Amino acid sequence: MDLVWDHRRNDYNDEGFYWSYCYTCNSKTEHESGSCCACINRRLSRPLRQVRSVKVGEYTVKVYPNGKRYCNCKGFKFRKTCKHIGMVV
Repeated sequence: MDLVWDHRRNDYNDEGFYWSYCYTCNSKTEHESGSCCACINRRLSRPLRQVRSVKVGEYTVKVYPNGKRYCNCKGFKFRKTCKHIGMVV
């Protein structure tokens, strides 16, 4: 691996990190393996969103953070839709 002169630390950077522009952060940040280190740290510091389970009759509908809903009834397993997921808001 080539040593890269790091102007911010005024030293050579031999740890595999390099400076590049991040369009998410809108600034020049430290990168590793093609990913922005600041974005990775921000993503890791966010709390995990929970899956919400709702009982509809004798069936359970799981509502995921992205909005997808899954039911454990046989109709949902075959058709990927059922009346139970329509009842959950």
